[in-house]
Amino acid sequence: MKSIFFISFLSSLFILTACSGVQNRAEKKLPVGVEFQKETLKRMGAGGDNWCITWAKDGSQIVSMCDGNWLRLENPLGGFHNHLFRISGESNDFQREDIPNYPDFSGEQGSWFGYGIASVDHNIYSVISKTPWGSWSGPFRGIKLLKSADNGESWFRVDQQGNELFLDVNDSMRNVVDQSEMFFLEENGLPHKEQVAYPFSFVDFVQQGQDNSAAGDEYLYVYSPEGAHAHKLTLARVHKEKLGIRSEWDYFTKYDDKDQAQWSGDIMDRGYVYQFPEKSGNGDYFGWYSWLPSVVWNGGLGLYIMVNGGTYAGHGMSDSDKDYYDAWMHTETGSLGFWYSEDPFGPWEQFFYTDYWIVDNEKNRTYQPKLSPKWISEDGTEMTLIWSDAMENEEGKSHTVNYIWNQMRIKIQI
Repeated sequence: MKSIFFISFLSSLFILTACSGVQNRAEKKLPVGVEFQKETLKRMGAGGDNWCITWAKDGSQIVSMCDGNWLRLENPLGGFHNHLFRISGESNDFQREDIPNYPDFSGEQGSWFGYGIASVDHNIYSVISKTPWGSWSGPFRGIKLLKSADNGESWFRVDQQGNELFLDVNDSMRNVVDQSEMFFLEENGLPHKEQVAYPFSFVDFVQQGQDNSAAGDEYLYVYSPEGAHAHKLTLARVHKEKLGIRSEWDYFTKYDDKDQAQWSGDIMDRGYVYQFPEKSGNGDYFGWYSWLPSVVWNGGLGLYIMVNGGTYAGHGMSDSDKDYYDAWMHTETGSLGFWYSEDPFGPWEQFFYTDYWIVDNEKNRTYQPKLSPKWISEDGTEMTLIWSDAMENEEGKSHTVNYIWNQMRIKIQI
């Protein structure tokens, strides 16, 4: 009799546990769409684009800006290829200030463009990409890794063995391109048709809360489009204390049957976390300067949210090498999509996508969407979207109207 009672008790416990699991899964806040709150649209600054962003230990956000001078400080008619600024405050009321000791990347020698940026255990890391020549053009040749251990007051180059070299603002070493100075340089490339491009020459970090404090493990995660096939998304991970040691990097290969990421220390084994559209529904192909994700931890939802988009390939928007690698990628406004995952490495579920994202004017030429890792509501449903715009003026000159910081509050529909 006791045995029958015990078996019955276990059966009831199993049923209750199973039902509880179903209920918890059903109650999980999963995104199903995005509402763009256009009444919150704000544009500000003197110029610039790309706007990769991290949340620093002191509560500020540090922003990487390309091709501009956001504050129009010393060079009102020109600007930097790459520079950093600090933001203090909330999305509806914030102040901007220069980070003056960051190495000067301007002029022909300074054809470096900043993307990946991360605040981790009081350290700020800035990853800059090198163009093939002395001005804007792609695809990038590789990256240099910069580090500040004092909140941006001083900067060091980190080589592949983790050695650090101090860089003054105008230090000649800041522009040196060789295997001893670069973290990746023309490595492990693939052809698009015939012309080769390189992975991890154009990267961004997963943002895991303030100063990486929301990370679920000891790793940093670094996303990069596959250079010759940018719609294929690659991923690397490295222990946060070994970021500067290239031999410690692991590369995503595939998901197992339980959706867990598999890794290899050999970059040639790399696989693809996600494949974005190669072309629009109208048959317009995306080019190399596409699909660099912005991934942030959203504590209110308990999920990682990714925003991403493609820019179109040259004037012909074809899949030829000529169009794919063309320096011009703003014939049409860019695409925009959102994805979510429970883990920084995916797998990723799409909950919004459009081939051509128009904000407020048919002349918009939007690209490089980002999400603020700080400006997120407590329940996770409101976030701040940041992007760039290459809109033309009345004379047809591009990058003249709205070629500044663009931001808008968005509401994630649950």
